[in-house]
Formats: sequence, structure tokens, C-alpha cells
Amino acid sequence: MSDFTNSNINKFDKLTGNSPQMRLVFRRIQESASNEVTVLILGESGTGKELVAESIHKRSNRSNGPFIPVNTGAISRELVGSELFGHQKGAFTGATETKIGTFEQAAGGTIFLDEISSMDEATQISLLRVLETKKFQRIGGRKFIKTDVKVIAASNEELTSATVQNDSIIREDLFHRLSVFTITLPPLREREGDVKILADELLHFACKEFDKKIKGFQQDAYDTFEEYSWPGNVRELKNVIQRAVLICKQDYVNFNHLPERIKRSKKDKKYLTIPIGITLQNAEKKIIVKTLAMTNGNRKKTAAILSISRRALYNKLHNFGIE
Repeated sequence: MSDFTNSNINKFDKLTGNSPQMRLVFRRIQESASNEVTVLILGESGTGKELVAESIHKRSNRSNGPFIPVNTGAISRELVGSELFGHQKGAFTGATETKIGTFEQAAGGTIFLDEISSMDEATQISLLRVLETKKFQRIGGRKFIKTDVKVIAASNEELTSATVQNDSIIREDLFHRLSVFTITLPPLREREGDVKILADELLHFACKEFDKKIKGFQQDAYDTFEEYSWPGNVRELKNVIQRAVLICKQDYVNFNHLPERIKRSKKDKKYLTIPIGITLQNAEKKIIVKTLAMTNGNRKKTAAILSISRRALYNKLHNFGIE
């Protein structure tokens, strides 16, 4: 068992992780925050794109200005332009008063445009013009308004120059303008070692939220977390842990407190996935842990399978901190 109060949580603003993939993301955040280039964040749903955008804003020289997120996918296509650029009174049916758009509200700060590929072509053209000229017109207006904002866009689509050309998800000229600086967020299943770190942190938050006194996770819960593919990424992990905390009546969350879909997905213990980017030391540790699990903790069998002496196995277990 592990007590989350003693866990080594690696924080970067509101982001958590210590995998090589996330350390690269942290470096990219620092690099993009130090200049005024447009940033494109790519990643599956639930990987933390808005948290990355917030971190860039916080570390930039615009940190005292507003940070305004806009989920363009949640706004009807007919209203996206009005949301971003505003409109004059009487510009269209229902425009009973002048509206100030996000680009005006975010002056001196940062605007975060999520699900950028959901925009209609007319709005994409208007956005491209804003990025190139630093000015825009409200819908129905004639006056050009100067804008001083850093634009960060995001998409859960796999946007590349090739896919843009072939699938017309987004205009190619806008894609090239947005992708001056790109940050790609790894899915949780590829973040070696981060699931445990995140689970411990999220358990801590869930216990505070629901006023529970749970001490941590049993190893069978950790093992299941590591083996599950997490299609919903960190957002799904958070929901799973909140549910487990609500139903847990013991000191530790275990396998039985997890949803059926996660328990059903538990992989065959005879197989092991080693992600690209893992260190040799961590790969060796993963192999030893899985082999021990397969032999139900029999160290003699484990050493024989791994073709090492029992003394060598004991030394490795000690060095890796495996009990």
C-alpha cells in the first residue's frame, strides 16, 4: 500500500507529471511564454489543453492581463463570429444591443480558442485577418479596432499540413499561421509513471472535496490504473477516483472500488507494454514488477524466468524500492 501524503508529486503550475513526455511539454510552455508567437496546442480530449494555455499566459509578460477561454465547438457556427469579434446593434435579427467580443475583452492578455477546427470557413477567414493585421471589425460595424492579444488555439484533431490539405478540417493558410509554435500533449497511456502520481494527487483533492479520510490506494488499484488505456485521459482518471472515494468505506481504495469497464479491461499478466521514451532503468523495473505479479510474488520463479540469480533479483528489488 502507498500513502498519498508521502508521494512525490511533480507540479508545473496546475499541471502534474514527471514523465519525459510531460517534462518536454513543460519546456515548450516556457519557450512559448517568452515570446509573442501564436501557439497551437494539440492533444486528445482530457489531456489538459486549457491548463497548458493558462500556464503559458501565467508565465508570459501578459500575466497581469485577462485570460479568456472560448470553446468554439460549444457555440453555434452562426454565433462564433459575434462571440469573438462582437457586433453592432441591429447587425442581425436579435442583435438588440452592441456586443463587445472576446478579442476586445482580452486586450492586453491572452485568448484561448479551443476546438479551433469546428469554426466555419467565414470565421476562419476573419481570424486569419486578425492574426495578420492585428485589427478587426465588429459584425455590422465599419470601424477597425486594433487588438493586442496573444492567441493560443487548440484542437483534439490530429492537425498536420497533410491532414489539413486532404480533409479540409481547417484552412491551410490559417493552420500555418496558428502552428508557428506547436505543443503536442501526450495521452495519459503514454506518460510513463504519471498515472500513479496523478492518482495520488487526485485522491487528495477528492478526499478534501468529499470530506473523506482515505489514506491511499492498494497495489491492485495501482496495477489496474497502469494497465488501463484511459481513452478519456486525465479527466477520466479524475472521475474514476472521485467515484471510488465516494463509495470507499475503508482506509485504502482497491480494485473493487473501480468501475466495471476498467476492471474488465485488465490486461493478461503475461503481456507487457513498454512505451517509447521510457528509460532502461524504468523498463527493467516494469519487467521485474510484472514478472513478480505473474508468479504471484514467487522470487525463485521470477529470477529463473528473468535468467538472473536470486541474489541479483533481491539487489534489484532493493535498488528499485520494491517490497
